[in-house]
Amino acid sequence: MKMKSDKRELDKVYKRRDRYEIPDWQRDEVWDPPRKQALIDSILRGWRLPKFYFVASSTKPVSYEVVDGQQRLATIFEFLSDELELTDETAAEFGGKRYSELPDQVSDQVDDFEIDFDEIEDASDEDLMEFFQRLQSGIQLNSSERLNAINSKLKTFCKKMAKHKFFTEKVSFENKRFAHFDVVAKVAALEVEGVGAGLRYSDVKAVFESQKSFSDKSQVAVRIKGALDFLASAIPDKSPAFRSRSMTQSFITMICHLYGKDALNGKEAQIAKFAETFVSGLASEVEKGQSATDGDFISFQKSVNANVKTGPVTRDRVLLRKLFQFDPTFLEAADADAAAAADFKGEISEIAKRIRTTISAINNAYSASNGTDLFKATNKTAGAQSAIGDAINSYAEYKAFVENLYFLFWEAPGSKIIEKPNSFKDINTLRTEEEHDVDHGKNSNVKSKKVKHGEVFKKYCGVISPSVAAPSQFPLLQLSILRAIQIDLQALLLEQGEIT
Repeated sequence: MKMKSDKRELDKVYKRRDRYEIPDWQRDEVWDPPRKQALIDSILRGWRLPKFYFVASSTKPVSYEVVDGQQRLATIFEFLSDELELTDETAAEFGGKRYSELPDQVSDQVDDFEIDFDEIEDASDEDLMEFFQRLQSGIQLNSSERLNAINSKLKTFCKKMAKHKFFTEKVSFENKRFAHFDVVAKVAALEVEGVGAGLRYSDVKAVFESQKSFSDKSQVAVRIKGALDFLASAIPDKSPAFRSRSMTQSFITMICHLYGKDALNGKEAQIAKFAETFVSGLASEVEKGQSATDGDFISFQKSVNANVKTGPVTRDRVLLRKLFQFDPTFLEAADADAAAAADFKGEISEIAKRIRTTISAINNAYSASNGTDLFKATNKTAGAQSAIGDAINSYAEYKAFVENLYFLFWEAPGSKIIEKPNSFKDINTLRTEEEHDVDHGKNSNVKSKKVKHGEVFKKYCGVISPSVAAPSQFPLLQLSILRAIQIDLQALLLEQGEIT
């Protein structure tokens, strides 16, 4: 076992927070707000914190299992994500209740605050046990080790699945302290009780005890083994996409959700590419820190870092949504349960709210130097902004949606935006088709316009025309367009010299 001491600024830790895994067995203790506030107060005052202990992975890029300092690190992430308020006394002294409200000088000091940590490498289970016995006068068994003592056929099944080819050849995190068994046990608990089940030791223990007569021929067993078989055939060896327990559990649960449906038939290559794309996209968004804009990625990472029961639900919802957007053919073949789990309606509403907020910020910045709004602010505008947040499920609703978008982002700004963003141009293309303007002009131009419309529609929906889109595909189209609009609005806001 090797150990080295080091320091790291909080800003760097936060922007790499997807590489720090806080195992669920470390989360039985939950700090109350006063204790969290006291920790942040100490950081604001520049007081040194107790040392953290991380076990480093042998994979690249290096990831860490947080074995001592879990609650402190989770509290720091919560504060830097603007989800923890300071006490009135601390806020008055330092100039703000939340991180985003602090004066630049103070927030810079927080970013630059260094934590001391020991990084443990090349440690066997026996090494870790002996080290923590000396450090803490005894080490607590983790949830996986305690679950192994339960007499249950579900436990036996999970132990068998932990030796599956997917774990021995495909994942890139090591099997220390029953790590692979830990993942399977959580997957099994979610499959038995539903994705809303808790994943703390007490939750999984209760599932194991209720399944003492579990059959490896049950639907749950068939689904889990089938999902592992599928992933083993789809994922390359030692995939960096599967370097953490939480990510691995989430992907297995997603595949279980789709298993047995036509959605997975012959889709091994697409799933492998999606895993790579999702993980790299998540890492890129996390690294943006406070400038991150993708609500789904932000929610996914928060569910990993935070100690909340809804974490598996959030991760399953985000993965399914991202998968359906990555390749809409998965949605075409998925059943109603999978489509419902993606919760397009909820995310559509949230993005529409963010669009309204961003438009307001753009207008404030634009009017400060031009004396007028960039986007018209009228009763009709307010109605259209509200309407685009209502999920669409039919061709007729799609036409009304496009008309509202055309009014908001093509007509309303008019010539004030010299170079229209790509999403605005796409809206104009979609609306032109619905108004049958493509049929006017020379035959060559008509053909070109129709091809252009088909390309734009397929980019957002996966099929070339709204007339052949299934009802379940319209919310996907709506979400994809609204995401593109929000990204372009954020760019416009940056041009105005203001970052939200």
